[in-house]
Amino acid sequence: MKKISVFALAALMPICGAFAGSGNHMNNNMMNNQPAVWTVTEVMSLPDNTPVVMRGRITRNMGDNIFVFEDNSGTIMMEIEEDDWNGNTVLVDDIVTVYGNIDKGSNYTEIDVNSVVK
Repeated sequence: MKKISVFALAALMPICGAFAGSGNHMNNNMMNNQPAVWTVTEVMSLPDNTPVVMRGRITRNMGDNIFVFEDNSGTIMMEIEEDDWNGNTVLVDDIVTVYGNIDKGSNYTEIDVNSVVK
């Protein structure tokens, strides 16, 4: 009986290692029960409709609910509707967390924002 248990355990070891994660930041954050926080540079390489969480500053209002978001890696346009602000007043120097989805077109990438948290 003990031989079967040892063999079963040995057989499961490689499978358990596969579920340990590859070490990328999404897996690390998911293991900590935190959403992955993406940089502008990382977001540019993700596919359309990917949900993202980003931290940085909203630096400019371009009109028509389009804003410029900036972090240490770059800038990206964001569409932020009135109710997405959650009643927050955000100034240029404020660090915010933005929850949204990537919107990719043939010649642009922007974030369709669901929520801004100050």
